[in-house]
Amino acid sequence: MTNIQRDVRRYGVIEVHRINAATYHLTIGDEMWSEVEWSEMRQAWCIQDAAGRCLLHVDHIVGQDADPAEAIRLAKRMIVDGRMPTPEEAQAQLEREQERERLGEPFVMEPLPEKSRYKNGDF
Repeated sequence: MTNIQRDVRRYGVIEVHRINAATYHLTIGDEMWSEVEWSEMRQAWCIQDAAGRCLLHVDHIVGQDADPAEAIRLAKRMIVDGRMPTPEEAQAQLEREQERERLGEPFVMEPLPEKSRYKNGDF
């Protein structure tokens, strides 16, 4: 088990706040852990970490009027099981990416967990 999975905050109450028709914030103790947002371009729900980095698109939910409940359930599972980085880890990763970009270094993404039915095989 990694430190990510040991963070006891993951087992707190995950609240879902509807920001608008296309955006939901998932919070624990008033701190945002994930955002679920409708991607017009992809016509799919996007699950993002606390720093706004897209982790995966749920592409089998078709159409803008599709119920976001499945993407929200998946984001909650990702928080609890450790696939979603903590807000601090998400911010640190974003800062590392920005520093690499500033230095002109190539972006290197860490290996992803097992593949499944979700678009791009991300999770």
